[in-house]
Amino acid sequence: MQPRKNTKAQYRESSFQQIEKMHPYKMLMLLGILGIAMVFMFLVIAYSVSITNHTQLLNIRLPKIITLGTIVLLGSSIALNMAVKAFQEDNMRQLNFMIFLVLLMGAIFTGCQFLGWLGLKESGVFFAGPSSGTFLYVLSGLHLLHLAGGMLLLALAFVKSYQVRRDPVKALIMVTNPFDKLRLELVTVYWHFLTALWLLLFFFFLYTF
Repeated sequence: MQPRKNTKAQYRESSFQQIEKMHPYKMLMLLGILGIAMVFMFLVIAYSVSITNHTQLLNIRLPKIITLGTIVLLGSSIALNMAVKAFQEDNMRQLNFMIFLVLLMGAIFTGCQFLGWLGLKESGVFFAGPSSGTFLYVLSGLHLLHLAGGMLLLALAFVKSYQVRRDPVKALIMVTNPFDKLRLELVTVYWHFLTALWLLLFFFFLYTF
């Protein structure tokens, strides 16, 4: 039995050592993601409570444009993985194109969300109406706000990759720069988190409606 205790103690020590060695930016990203997840969890719980008091909204269907936006957002995560691969292969043209594609898909998703809100209004779900309608707009709008932050970071990465794509020396400096690598890694994790978060919200909305 004693060796098992030692193994558990060593595992805990190893975990703490990994946390201590984690880059401060990665730690901030992790804490930020946890904070965002907690906020959305609280809102989802409040939303679940509200719809039990307003059962007349349960028969409303989500606009199909929201489904389209969800598919586009999922595709953007795939495109971002391809951008990371291009960065690792020192392919600046491919990197630049894939980041542009992710930004385009993010813009399309944003447009789908606005069109979806219009569709909800036509279905009788208003922001200032029953509380369940309010939470629906707040959840999707808050997610869109966080996505806009990710798009801003990607836009900065796009500008830099565009500037160096025709200069092999600058491109080499960029791909060997630990900060540029870390920045792309963090924005990729953040974007994947937002994609996963939206998928959870989307299926929750489907189940709710």
